[in-house]
Amino acid sequence: MDIRNARRWAEPGARRYVGALLVVFAAFLVRSLLHPVLDHSMPGIFFTCAVIIVEFTWGLGPAIMAMIISIPIFDFFFVPPFRDIAQFDRRDVLIVSGFLLITPLAVVLIERLRRAQYRAELIAEVAQTRYEMLLRAENERMLLSDSVQLGNALMTYLTKHLDTIFYLSNPAAHYEYIDEHFRRATGVAPEVVKREGLRALLHPEEAQRLAGLFAADGERPQHGAHNLRIRTRDGGYEMCHCELQYFRAHVGTYVILRLHAGPAVRPVAPLHTLTPAANARDVTETPVVSGGA
Repeated sequence: MDIRNARRWAEPGARRYVGALLVVFAAFLVRSLLHPVLDHSMPGIFFTCAVIIVEFTWGLGPAIMAMIISIPIFDFFFVPPFRDIAQFDRRDVLIVSGFLLITPLAVVLIERLRRAQYRAELIAEVAQTRYEMLLRAENERMLLSDSVQLGNALMTYLTKHLDTIFYLSNPAAHYEYIDEHFRRATGVAPEVVKREGLRALLHPEEAQRLAGLFAADGERPQHGAHNLRIRTRDGGYEMCHCELQYFRAHVGTYVILRLHAGPAVRPVAPLHTLTPAANARDVTETPVVSGGA
């Protein structure tokens, strides 16, 4: 992988050069404090360490600057004769040559290592980004696949039992559909159904038993056959044999109730003559539901 900006591992700005000057000044202070002990020994060793620190921290430019300004400082203050620029003898040449042999080599090696480190970090970030993109794409593919499977299952179920389905909901998506013909057969007012939903059509005990259907995190009754007491026009209740079915999807669980025996859900009429439920709450239009309603 070609990483073109691996050389830009150090942060930009003039603060790097100010920091390099401070490090060289610190090396000068330390060498000055030790001068009574060291005398003329190791005049450039502390400045070599300063250049290495600057290179490791702030990069190549500040390190070159620190190396250049270090040479006259240690040669003037710490190479005999001290504080004398008139004499430049063989000792000065050897000390400066040794400094220019060791320090640039250390700077080059550290610079290559830092660039390799930064390049590895960039490659790791690119790999992490691509991995996250692959995960998102895989999740979207799985969600799309689940949606297609759910759509096919719902379409098959709804077309097979269209004339007997009276309730369809998804609490997680805030969707609830109650068949209008079934509502009319129970005699419950539309505003009551709009406010209370399916509970208004059931006996209070049945509504309590099926309370898990009306919450996204509720404990749902077992799917399959159920006997439900449903309101009638005369104010009483009629026992109806129903079937409860679940369709689980990533947007929640779809709940379907259909009648095996009881009040007719729909009259025998073409599908295009049936009107949509007027009491659906927060209805999310889908091709399956709108076709059935």
